[in-house]
Amino acid sequence: MEYSLKDIENKKIWGRCSFENDDFVMFWTGSGVELNVKASYMFAEIEASYEALELWLDVFVDDERIMRFPLQKGKNKYQILRGFDPGHQTRVRISRNTQSMPDDKVSLIKVCSIDTDAEFLPVPNRKYKIEFIGDSITSGEGSAALTREEWIPTVFDPAIGYAFETAKLLDAEYNMISQSGWGLYAAWDGNLEGAIPPIYKYVCGSQKTEFALAAGAGEEWDFESNKKDAIIINLGTNDSGACKLDKFDCDQFMKDFTECGVNFLKDVRAKNPDSVIIWCYGMLGTDMQNGIENIVKTYNNNFSDNVRFVLLPDCSDGLVGARMHPNPEGHKLAAAELFSCLKEELINE
Repeated sequence: MEYSLKDIENKKIWGRCSFENDDFVMFWTGSGVELNVKASYMFAEIEASYEALELWLDVFVDDERIMRFPLQKGKNKYQILRGFDPGHQTRVRISRNTQSMPDDKVSLIKVCSIDTDAEFLPVPNRKYKIEFIGDSITSGEGSAALTREEWIPTVFDPAIGYAFETAKLLDAEYNMISQSGWGLYAAWDGNLEGAIPPIYKYVCGSQKTEFALAAGAGEEWDFESNKKDAIIINLGTNDSGACKLDKFDCDQFMKDFTECGVNFLKDVRAKNPDSVIIWCYGMLGTDMQNGIENIVKTYNNNFSDNVRFVLLPDCSDGLVGARMHPNPEGHKLAAAELFSCLKEELINE
């Protein structure tokens, strides 16, 4: 029988997604839908829209990834389950692997329908809900196809990244707001429009094409209905490169960087009043460590908050993957560091 996800009551949406008519739209890395079913088969009709950079999909069964594959352009039918015992419950998650690609003319994945013999059961809740805000590290750049140096979706794999690993250790549902090359204040090339804070309030503010806007990318996100136990910020790596460019005076850059960071923490706190907030940094250098620690200290002192700074393990030497980014082992070490902090803040609270 064929279903629209919109009509399936028992489902859990991961990340900042939307519905365009009956189509379920996934914008961000790790966004998707989770179902708990008794089914022998499941096929999904999925529409992938892109020009230069193809989009990849993940399928998880009982929290184990069983498929990662590139989607063909247009609307196609993909096998999700086949030959499963319909007497047993199966948790299925269909998830976008590739980050939002704002420089492409269109970068959308839509689940148009589900064909299955399933009985849809309530999806069990996880212990926590976490949001990760970051750049290429959070998007999983370099964690796959470890010997390649091309900037292509093939080398991105967030499902073996630190965010995924941290959530797994905590039994947490997660979502990501991450763009390769973007920063807190400036992108790696000095572009001030390549910054995360101005787009944070939108469903997917980095995508501004007519196709994305028609699908709901420009709508303001409902934070009240999507409360998180913890917000993890991992920004500053690309700002480090921008700060060294001749177009900037480094001292003035750091002043603007600090002001931007304090204002961003104010915004994140206003939208997430009850969340633990952690700013982590350090997997690809520590040039901005003092600046970020100053942001956190200044914000905490001015607003009587308790945002924490966590220095992550350096991913050089044997922890380098593709494009001089962290490899899977580096991501696991970072996840262990974050888990240690979150365990104090969440589990022992």
